[in-house]
Parts: sequence; structure tokens; C-alpha cells
Amino acid sequence: MKKSILIVLFLFVLTQAMTPVRAMPPGQAQPRPKAFLVVTFDVEDYISPESEHIDDIPKWLAEIMTEEGVTGTFFVIGEKARSLEKRGRRDVIAAMAKHEIGSHTNFGSIHPTVTEELEKAGWQDGVKKMLDQESAGIRELERIFGVRVTILARHGGSYGPQLVNALGQMKVAYQGSPARMPGRDVVWFCNALNFSAQYAGFDDAYYRDDLFEPVFEKLKADLPRLARTTDVIALFAGHPTKIRAEEFWDLNFYYGKNTPPGEWVMPRLRPAETMATAQKNFRRMMKYIKGRDDIEITTYRALMPRFAGQKETLTADELRDIAGNTLKTKALAPTEDFSPAEALAGLAKAVAEYGRSGSLPQNLVTDHPLGPIETPKAQPEISRVKLQDVYGLAREAEAHIRRNGALPASLSVGKARIGTGSLFALLSAAYLDLVSGNPHPEYDVPAFEPYPRTNEADIIKEVEGYKTWPVHRRDLDMSKIVEFTKLQLWTLKPARRGS
Repeated sequence: MKKSILIVLFLFVLTQAMTPVRAMPPGQAQPRPKAFLVVTFDVEDYISPESEHIDDIPKWLAEIMTEEGVTGTFFVIGEKARSLEKRGRRDVIAAMAKHEIGSHTNFGSIHPTVTEELEKAGWQDGVKKMLDQESAGIRELERIFGVRVTILARHGGSYGPQLVNALGQMKVAYQGSPARMPGRDVVWFCNALNFSAQYAGFDDAYYRDDLFEPVFEKLKADLPRLARTTDVIALFAGHPTKIRAEEFWDLNFYYGKNTPPGEWVMPRLRPAETMATAQKNFRRMMKYIKGRDDIEITTYRALMPRFAGQKETLTADELRDIAGNTLKTKALAPTEDFSPAEALAGLAKAVAEYGRSGSLPQNLVTDHPLGPIETPKAQPEISRVKLQDVYGLAREAEAHIRRNGALPASLSVGKARIGTGSLFALLSAAYLDLVSGNPHPEYDVPAFEPYPRTNEADIIKEVEGYKTWPVHRRDLDMSKIVEFTKLQLWTLKPARRGS
């Protein structure tokens, strides 16, 4: 009897093993991967006296997370890190260093802020200034904390596209970016990875149960939806100083003023004994997120390789589709893999190669140029050009991109200038005809938008709003920063999530 049962079981297992695995039916959606969640903090206050134990707050935040098995990201102002070192708080530094350390700019609210430094700057000098200043701040953080720093978070209204490009050159990502796309909270902008989605609301709540419960319940209600719709959730767990302080420490720097240290006004503080309640509530929140199975708690350092992959080959079919869609929609737009700047660089190389050799390349190495640094003309100064002029324009664009790492604002046929958008449309029309084997002897040069409009309204509204950050001078002029942001929409595209 036992032998018969064993034989039956053996045949069943063998049958199951030989049965082919059924593939998912074509067109059926794959299960959505878990959302990533990063617990973040902005560590800033270096003016409160040591006796008030503000420095202890990031220490116990870090220790509670370590105890609960949650890894977080502490964005630290360079001046704050230097203050901890001068105060001899190796215990605070060691506790935080068990988590990710990011930059929160080198000097924070000290004037001139990043935005104020870039207010009148050009493109190249602005990028150089940010490279020098923020790379120095990152090196300080790495020295003090003994960890690698790969991300910088926007501090208040401190922003400029030159900063973002400088970070890209340093292989550092940017968190809290105004650059985003509908349904895509991780993007490429200015050739840097940009993270935008953030969930906040805890700053002034931990210290009292009646204030904490509503925001905690709201998180519980919102997180399932966010986990279904967001790639990377930045759970902003707060400014450590605001867990205790009723006001921001940088009130001493409001409206453009650099108050001397001897005249600093200390923020009003809540009773020290309320910190026991704050610790209890913060631990509750960490236990809650740790227990969820629809999110993956991580750090930006771990995320960057997941999103940093780009398609480094542009095929003839992809270029044909981009050209056709551009002419059909009469608009510049990114694809899933290529920014408009990358597409224009590809069109220029392909058309230039045809002019040289009489054949189109099937595969091109993807270039990653910046947008132009001057606003192109939407209306070309010439309405029609010869095919040989098209080849010449393609060669000029190719050479300009190779020489400058950026798109030209305009190119000329004789003395007539053609803006970047019109050049894109012109090269698109010529490329499609070259693919079909039917190039025309002459081509119309259409009026075209000077830069892509992808999510422009929301992005520019946020950038303009940085002027109202109370630290900034009330007469801050955002016009140049806004213009450069618009021009760098040429570089905007989704960041693909890798495995």
C-alpha cells in the first residue's frame, strides 16, 4: 500500500515538473513593483546653544531608526556639520553616519543663498560657482561623517539649473527638484538625476499626541495610494530642530539679512520634557512603515544605480519615430528614453552623415547635450533652404554640440538665423525624406517653439515661488533663473527604473 502511494506521488511530481510554465497572456499588465520609500530629514540648526540639546535630536532619531531596522537619509547643511565637529559631538556624527548622509547645501541660509548667487549669473560662470562651492561642501561632509555623499536636497528656495548641472557633473543627484513629469517623479534634468515626490507634515506634531495622531492617521490613509502611484516616496520626517523649536532657526537670516552671531535671536523652544513624547511617536511611525509590505525602505545612494541607466544607442527606427511625431504634433517632447536635446543631437549626426557618405547610420551613440544657453528665436529669418544648406546646418549643429556640450541657440544660412526648435523641425522633415529615399531639393523652415513645453507651467510656477522663501530678499529677481530653467527643458526626460 505504502509503495503504491509513493509511486503515485512520484508520477504526480514528475508530471508537474514536465508541464511547461504558462507565460502571461500578451497584453496583460505585469504586477507593479513596490514603491521605494526614503525617510528623510533636513539637519540645519547650528545657532541654538549646546545647552538646549538640539544636537541630540538627530542623534536619537538615528538611533531609533537603527533599533527599528529602518535606514534614513539625513540632509545636512555644511555649516551644521562643521558645528557638530567643533562642538565635539562625535556621538551625534557616529549615530547619523549609520544612515545615508546627503548635502543640504554648503552654507544653507547664509547670504548669498544659492538662488541669490545665481540671480545674475550666466550659465558657465554659474555652473563653475556651484561646482566649486557645493563640491567643497560635499567633501566636508564626507570627511566629517566618513561616508560617501551622492545626493543634495534643495534647502528652502535655494535653486538654480546651474546647480543641478553641477551636481550631474559630480555624479550627485538632486532631491526636491521642481523638474518633474506627469506620473514620473524621477527624471533626468540638466543631465542629473532629479527626485521630486515628497510627503511631509510632521515637523510640529511629534511632541504632542493630540497633534501627532491626525497626521499619523493621514499617513496611514495616504500611503497605500502613494505606494500604488509613486516610484520613490520621500517621507520627510521633519527638521530635527522643529521637533523642539516653535520657529525656524534661520529667522536670523530672513529677508536678506546676515545677523552677526553675537546678535542671533534664539527660536522659542518647547519644554525639554516633551521630547520623550516625540521619541515615542517617532518610533511608532517607524514601526508602522517597517511593517508595510507594499513599500521598500531604502536610501538615495541605493536608488541611484536603479534609475541611472540611460539608453546609449539611438536607432534609425527610434529617430524616425521621433521625427514623425514632432512634425505631427508640432511640439518638442521627450520619449521614454530620449530628451529632445538628445534627439536633436541624433538628427544632426544622422543628416550630417548622409551629406558626407550618402547613407544613414542605423545606430548612433547617444549624446547628452544641454539645452541652449540663450533663448532661440521661434520665427526663423529665412523661410526656405536648399538641401545642401540642410546638410551644412546638420554639420554645424553636430560640431557645436561636440565643442560646447550644448545645443546651439541658432544657426545661420548666410545672414539668416534659424532657432533651435525650427532646426529640429527642419532636420526631422529632411531625415524622414532621406529614410524614404526621396530627399527634396529645397525645404521649408517652419516657425517652431524655442524649447519643449513638457510640464512647463507647473515647473515654472514652483521655481517662481522660491522668491517668497522668507530667507530671500524681497526684491530677488528670478527672471534669469526662470529663463535658464525653460531652456533646460530640452534635457527633461523620464528616468527608467531598472532591476
